[in-house]
Amino acid sequence: APGNSNEVNLNNIAAVIRKSGAELVALQEVDVDVPRSGNVNQAKELAQLLDMHFYFSKSINYSGGEYGVAILSKYPLTNTRNVLLPMPTAGEQRSVAMATVNLPGNISIEFASTHLDLNLPNRTAQVEQLNEISKSLDKPFFVGGDYNAIPTSSEMMKLKEEYTLSCMNSCPLSFPVRNPNKAIDFVAFNNMAASKFTLVSANAMVGEYASDHLPVVAVFNY
Repeated sequence: APGNSNEVNLNNIAAVIRKSGAELVALQEVDVDVPRSGNVNQAKELAQLLDMHFYFSKSINYSGGEYGVAILSKYPLTNTRNVLLPMPTAGEQRSVAMATVNLPGNISIEFASTHLDLNLPNRTAQVEQLNEISKSLDKPFFVGGDYNAIPTSSEMMKLKEEYTLSCMNSCPLSFPVRNPNKAIDFVAFNNMAASKFTLVSANAMVGEYASDHLPVVAVFNY
């Protein structure tokens, strides 16, 4: 919580997710069996609190446990996999949590969660990898994450060769959580997804302080 950096309150996080009405959730900075967060599997705990399915993707080992990104889903997850992103220069290893999700109406999509690096060369290489993943799938693909880059940055312009960002008239400001002034959190959806799904709305849940970022919620119709 922003008011107390030593407090980890999964009930608060679950309450915000519940309030959002999200059926698919991309989580970043997730701990599994790490002392600083009480040696719990945060992805599993949140899934139990929300009665959802989950998949955790380890990015690094941390303090005797694991640290990475995760997916929560109202629907069962299949073909779950961890994809390590390229790191051409020094930085913290990043990954993508990926899964196949079968939506009502027998619609199959790929959904992912990621957290790109702070380092520009690494982030650019990671965007290029996301583009390649999309090209290899030949199906709708959605990637929720903290991209650590604003929509007009060079790396995000490269991402837009393959994806559309979850922004309507403008991209929702999501960081920092109090008085946000940057849009760096998005659901990117590939060209195949754009041909089958319509982005209805996208907003940041202003006033929710369960994290250091505001939650970004994107609603799609199909």
